Amino acid sequence: MLDLILGIRWVNLMKNYIMRCSTMKEVAILTHYDLSVFRGGEKFVINLANALAGDGFKVTIYSLPFKRGVTNPKKFLSKHVKYISSFSFRKVDADIAYYIYAPLVYRFFFRDSSNKKIAGLHGYVITPELSSRELWNLSFPRFLMTHGMKATLAHYYLKISKKEELTNFNIIHVINPFTSLPPYLRKKAVYAPLWTEYKRTFPVDKEKEEKFSVLMLGTSSYLKGKDICHIILSFFSKVKEGHEMIFRSNAYIRHSMVQSLGFISEEKMPHLLSRSHVVLYPSRLDTFGMTIIESLNCGTPVITSDILAHRLFREPVYLCSSLSDYINALIHLYNMWKDGLYEIVRIKALKEGSKFTKAKVFPLYRRIIYDC
Repeated sequence: MLDLILGIRWVNLMKNYIMRCSTMKEVAILTHYDLSVFRGGEKFVINLANALAGDGFKVTIYSLPFKRGVTNPKKFLSKHVKYISSFSFRKVDADIAYYIYAPLVYRFFFRDSSNKKIAGLHGYVITPELSSRELWNLSFPRFLMTHGMKATLAHYYLKISKKEELTNFNIIHVINPFTSLPPYLRKKAVYAPLWTEYKRTFPVDKEKEEKFSVLMLGTSSYLKGKDICHIILSFFSKVKEGHEMIFRSNAYIRHSMVQSLGFISEEKMPHLLSRSHVVLYPSRLDTFGMTIIESLNCGTPVITSDILAHRLFREPVYLCSSLSDYINALIHLYNMWKDGLYEIVRIKALKEGSKFTKAKVFPLYRRIIYDC
């Protein structure tokens, strides 16, 4: 009898679940930047849209037409996802609206009739605690020179308003568990990390690298650690280990040890990550670390900055707070490779990366969207 009662209850719960989920058919993803530059934030929008469309939702991406690159986002979007880039979003009809939150933007450019509004905190200006403190403890003139006008205005607006604007949202999505929110917003916060669909594409038994390969990614400015790369290169150009190392970079770094790769397409990046022995990513500015999880899922360890954004990762993500930390981590991995023990590091990288795959992470987003 008890089994029958429990069975009936389970059936009723499932009916209610299906009814609730079936009524929420339309999802709008609203972003202040277009998707023509294929980086962390853009990849998140595309991954989320495709995953939701695969779950049966009608998904539309709305973006402001601030074109910043040459990538055609429709190349990566599911045919079931609609993409609109325009200034004229006077009304957005959807059951759920997911905003890539930017201060004031949604008030001026978007009007939606959704019952549920979700604010996704992806920008480094909104979460300064995740980046290096030295970038925020600056005088106004230096802050403006370092971050630019838009970031400066957003930073000071949030500082004055104490993020009160976020009270207009039903849910606040944080992509990093170390994100700091005022007490009155914490009850609305839900954590779900980013995910990647990168996979290892270069089997160990087919490796042809005769040198220890270091891939430097995103090191285009001081904010991204370009100065750190120069010092590391200077060091290894003078020691014996450096003779068996090859450094590659997608940003221009003027040094004889560096092969400049220029723009790396999305199709080529997994292969390049897979054949590299380590990724050097000394960024002072980050909110999560999409580069890190992409590298890990290709079986490649990462040497990166010890900022709060990166502390959710475990070895073989090596967190560095000084130049000697970076150099010692590189020498350690070089010695592992030299001694024929590098596959141990590869296996650890794949294990850590497996925490940030669609299979592991998307159920968290499904729960946020369904509110189940």
